[in-house]
Parts: sequence; structure tokens; C-alpha cells
Amino acid sequence: MASLTKINIAGEKTGTVEVNETFMNFPYNPELVHDCVVAQLANKRQGNASTLTKSEVNLTKKKPFRQKGTGNARAGYFASPVRRGGGIAHGPHPRSYELKINKKQRRIALYGTIAQMMRDGSVSVIADWNMEKPQTKVVAGLKKALESRKLMLVGLPGDENACLSTRNIENALFVITDRVNVFDLVNATEVVLSEAACKVLEERFLASQNIKEAK
Repeated sequence: MASLTKINIAGEKTGTVEVNETFMNFPYNPELVHDCVVAQLANKRQGNASTLTKSEVNLTKKKPFRQKGTGNARAGYFASPVRRGGGIAHGPHPRSYELKINKKQRRIALYGTIAQMMRDGSVSVIADWNMEKPQTKVVAGLKKALESRKLMLVGLPGDENACLSTRNIENALFVITDRVNVFDLVNATEVVLSEAACKVLEERFLASQNIKEAK
């Protein structure tokens, strides 16, 4: 069995927590991780930028000036893209930037990233996030003690006080196990899991491996 460092809420080392060796040694695929990050960022784009073409600009159809005798190049309409206030040639229009990554690829990238961070020593485990009330100072102290530039905390849906304690801290993020994703992991320099959250992630990994082996 492999092990992770166990800490308390002050960031002090208190022991170790055993983790399934297969989970910790899961291979890391940088190309697949890159694809997942690109897809996640692309899928966040609204794609609602829009411009008017020359046929959509609300301008008169009258010629700007007569065809001959002015010394200017002939012009047929005010909405021409070359004129101020005219339509936009080849401008952006509403579109979808969605990129598809299938579940198996996302799962491999997710567990590979977690495993790589474990091997690098960037993942710690805390007993729980059972805080009596939201306390920003506590989480800020933990971030300072770990000397983390970008801290990611992972817990369960019931850890609401820990979530509220994190949201006003710069470069700190709290997510529940169901929302853990590749982009947030890659963006973090340190990850702290509650023991319960670590167990949930480990069980899901083992379940996915069992399904894979059965096929």
C-alpha cells in the first residue's frame, strides 16, 4: 500500500494515510490531460459574439454620391464594409465552441492527474472538514502553512462551512468529490483531501477498474 501525508487544520504533519497502490501508480497521459483542459475551457465559452453584415446594417440603399464627376472611386451603398458605419466583413457570429471528450477519456485523465500529483507529493489528507462555522482565517492559515500558491480543497457535500471559508481567499478553491475535474487539478499547486473524500475517490477508481477488467 502507498501512503499520503496526513495533516491537521493548521497544516502540521500528523501521520500518514494508506492509499491503494494501483490508484497511486495509475499512469499519467499528458496529451489526454491537455485535450481535457482545452475542451473544458472551450465548453465554457458562450460563443455569442455577433456582428452585422452589409445586408443587416440599417442604412439607406441610396448611393453615397453620384457615379461620375466627383473624382472619387465609385460607391454603390453606405453599408459597404469599407465605409465607416457599414457592415463587417467576415466578422464573428453566434456559434458553439463545444468539444467532446468521452467519459472514458475524462476518467483516465482525471485519475492520472490525481495519481501524478500524489507521486509528486502535492496531495495531503486531512481528517475532516467539520468546522462549526465558516472561518476564512482558518483556511487562510492552512494555505500559508502549506506555502501553497494555489490551494484546492476537496470534501463532501456536507462540508458547507469549509466551502464558505474558502470562497473569499485568493487562489483557493473548495470542491466536492463530484465536481473534481482535470482543469482545477492542473491549476492547483497543492491539493488537500478530507479522509472521506479520499476514500470516495479511491472507491470510484477501483470500481472503474473492475468495470474495465470485466469488459
